[in-house]
Amino acid sequence: MSCERKLEALRDCARKHPRDHKTICKHLHVAAGFCVFGQLCPEEVDGLLECSGRGSQGLNLRSVPARCQKYLDRLDGCIQGHQEAAQERADRIFFSSCFLFFPTGGRSISAMTRSGPRTPNKQNGEKKIDILKLSNGGSHEGGNHAKPQKGIRDELGNMVLLVVLYCLQGVPMGLSSGAMPFLLQARTSYTNIGLFSLASYPYSFKLLWSPIVDSVYSRSFGRRKTWIVPIQLMSALIMITFADHAEATLKRADVFGLTLLFAVLILLAATQDIAVDGWALTLLSKEHVGYASTCQTIGMNIGYFTSFTVFLALNDREFCNKHLRVQPAGEGIVTLASYLRFWGWVYALVTAFLLWKREGKSEDDWDMSNSSTNGKKKPKTTEIYNAYMQLWRVVRLPSVRQFALILVTYRLGVLAAESATPLKLLEKGVSKEALAGLVLLEFPMELVSALLAGRWAATSTPFTPWIFGYHIRLVMAALVTYLAYLFPPGASNLSEHPAEFLVLALFGVVTSFTATLMFTAQGSFCNKISDPDMGGAYLTLLNTIANMGFLLPKVLIYWLMDVLTVRHCLAPTGEMWDFQCPTKKELALGPNACTEMGGECIVASDGFYKISYCMVLIGFVLGQSFWRTLPRLQALPARMWHAKRGGKSS
Repeated sequence: MSCERKLEALRDCARKHPRDHKTICKHLHVAAGFCVFGQLCPEEVDGLLECSGRGSQGLNLRSVPARCQKYLDRLDGCIQGHQEAAQERADRIFFSSCFLFFPTGGRSISAMTRSGPRTPNKQNGEKKIDILKLSNGGSHEGGNHAKPQKGIRDELGNMVLLVVLYCLQGVPMGLSSGAMPFLLQARTSYTNIGLFSLASYPYSFKLLWSPIVDSVYSRSFGRRKTWIVPIQLMSALIMITFADHAEATLKRADVFGLTLLFAVLILLAATQDIAVDGWALTLLSKEHVGYASTCQTIGMNIGYFTSFTVFLALNDREFCNKHLRVQPAGEGIVTLASYLRFWGWVYALVTAFLLWKREGKSEDDWDMSNSSTNGKKKPKTTEIYNAYMQLWRVVRLPSVRQFALILVTYRLGVLAAESATPLKLLEKGVSKEALAGLVLLEFPMELVSALLAGRWAATSTPFTPWIFGYHIRLVMAALVTYLAYLFPPGASNLSEHPAEFLVLALFGVVTSFTATLMFTAQGSFCNKISDPDMGGAYLTLLNTIANMGFLLPKVLIYWLMDVLTVRHCLAPTGEMWDFQCPTKKELALGPNACTEMGGECIVASDGFYKISYCMVLIGFVLGQSFWRTLPRLQALPARMWHAKRGGKSS
């Protein structure tokens, strides 16, 4: 039998008996082993066989004559060198189903000549020899057994799919974090807008159920599709069914009802994100998995800004009547109800495509850790418990704890300026039409900046662009806050105040570019340090920590804006009365001691500016710590980021 046929027979045996290959396929290991050794290291094999005086079929590595030890050592060094090279080149998923070892008990070849139990000896640096990996990933001048790497064009279809799936996540996020606070601004206070941000909390705490998503699935349907398909169908059903209810709830400013509805949508989007993050690690090949963060950046930006900027413009009555209609109407072209229904049907169509899309085998379809010694699968409860314990071990790693502290705090410096400046401009009387037109003009520039930022972050050392973007973003936060203070009240359109709106647009594009640059660089680094054996749970852990840094402080910051705002009572004659005015907007505009006497509660000292500048200063202080810490974390080897199933780093 030729070497090619021996190797093919070994592969066939591995596919048929993935659990018991060590015993059933033992004879093929021996036969194929020397074929691979002979192709990769022909001189060393010939020397060993000539010294021993035996053929490859009759050579027992346990009884190599002492005089041949030097030849055995040479073969050992040659094979281990090819093994390491194959490990770097080989596609991990392609070979995960066939971790078949030449019958050396997990030891190096030279270790077979020593007596003792058949157990790996890590202290001596002994390594397993993967026959199939060597046969596909090894290289030598006389053979062409290396598996060709995929080019970026070969991955284009899968990248487009990832962009679409991440775009669907951005739709409810863009509505809840972007458009809805704009629409609620004229109806309620900063405190209530901060309370509405609770709707986004499920995205921050998705870590709590991510092990369940990674552990419970149908192998026949697909590990990731088991969750993505029903989750997207549920999202589609809710968007289509509750569209009119959401519109009515918004008109009566029912913050509690809106928070509940969007919390459900965000909960579903967060669960879908767990599955998509895990799928991204296997949908793209190993050499291109770093582009998953770029796909996430582009997809999330498209979904987020469509639901924020585009929706806000098309929802504004004045903007649509002036620029898009021949005959004026009483509302915008797109209402919240029609927008939700549209995306509900898009969700349904994408889900129908996923039913046709073949997922393929995930990274752990052949994972031996989920099997007991008799080949029976462990109960799902045991798998879920082990998944939670593994997450706990990861959290306890010193490197992860340091990185988590950075993820939680790095947004503090810009949070007030970036989230509340548009609301402050509306409060100053800047028309919604003007802001809607501005953000619509910014949208294509933001997409281009997202592509440029993604390319820079993907091709550079991740935290070099991250640190650059962080400090530029802080400067932009300070400048935007000052611009909001100087902005002329009552600006109704871009033609009346072109310079101010041009500067505002420029600041918006620069802020969007730096935010995208940081997000993509951060995602690229997270993909590189993530443990593929944990599926999407590792990435979910890091993303959850990062989201907590954005959402958790928001309620407190918005509450402080109201508390630190000072209002005085202005009499109709222009003098100041001594009546005390409430700090919250809806109370200041409603019945109170000042308004009942015919006065008006005006803002004397705005808490927004106090909070924003204070947070920017805190951000610069934190930046000095990040400057020292991030390069050190970036230089750590991968084993410092991975936790073994016993508590030790791998």
